[in-house]
Amino acid sequence: MDVLTTIWADLAGQFLDPRKRLFIGYLLASLVIALVWMCLLQRYSPRAALRTFFARDIWASRSSRQDVICFILNRVLFRTLAPVLVTQLAIATLIFHLLHKQDILALGVLESAGYWIAAGTFTIFFFLLDDFSRFALHLALHRIPWLWAFHKFHHSAETLTPLTVTRTHPVEGLLFTMRSSLVQGISIALFVFLFGNQVDLLTVFGVNIFLFAFNALGSNLRHSHVAIRYPAFLERVLMSPAQHQLHHSEATRHYDRNFGVALSVWDRLFGSFHHSVAESMTFGIGHETGRFTRSVWSMYWSPFRDIWSRCRRRLQGGSVSGARLLSSRRDREA
Repeated sequence: MDVLTTIWADLAGQFLDPRKRLFIGYLLASLVIALVWMCLLQRYSPRAALRTFFARDIWASRSSRQDVICFILNRVLFRTLAPVLVTQLAIATLIFHLLHKQDILALGVLESAGYWIAAGTFTIFFFLLDDFSRFALHLALHRIPWLWAFHKFHHSAETLTPLTVTRTHPVEGLLFTMRSSLVQGISIALFVFLFGNQVDLLTVFGVNIFLFAFNALGSNLRHSHVAIRYPAFLERVLMSPAQHQLHHSEATRHYDRNFGVALSVWDRLFGSFHHSVAESMTFGIGHETGRFTRSVWSMYWSPFRDIWSRCRRRLQGGSVSGARLLSSRRDREA
């Protein structure tokens, strides 16, 4: 019973904790933004907008039902693994000691800067490093073949709802958990070393003010069928929901585009930027979708099976000479 209570509390916390993307406040904000967008700019009546937003073929689709199952299974799994994962405190302590041993910067060199400078720069630095690291890992998940084998789990969604954000293979989830711990550890260690005890995060309800703004302004619409586009100049800085939906497109011309989360500047720097488009799109992983999603078990097991079978063929000399072990999304056929 204690285990079940813990799991239930964790599941409920995903919707009740402002630090989580699926916080009920962010979901309601996304609903309001979507309805305003459809009513004012697309000329829907309020009733038609609601009916379109809650379309049964989206929310009750097989793909959306799989999202729900994956959400529950992944939360149970990560509650089990949480005690053995490396924490940001351990990483921060290690980095702090490494900084203490170097001879370039002195401990507390910026301690006299004042609280607001320390807190402001820490908040900005943490947000930028966090956003860039998400971009970098997402890019690797597409470009490195064996990582793409696991990331297909997320891209196999044929309909997008806010819960699709949790549709990730546990291996990918572990990578993002380690990324988060590393980012927090680096940020905390560096700024405590430079500013001492003045380091603080500027927050709203305990959430980084930039992350709070990102979530409150419709982050959950990134995984939805409401294609909200920003003006072209703004999309060059901020990633619009429609730009991320394009990232999920099955069209080969959209492959490996728009890896960013909050900011699109990283995509511009690395040549993967694409403005949103006013066209209907289908989602999934092309001809692989049916095989990959034939069951939830298949979704979890297929990446391991595919990697193993290709490794075995490679060892047995059965693969084409010079062929890659696996295809990244950029290299596979539509």
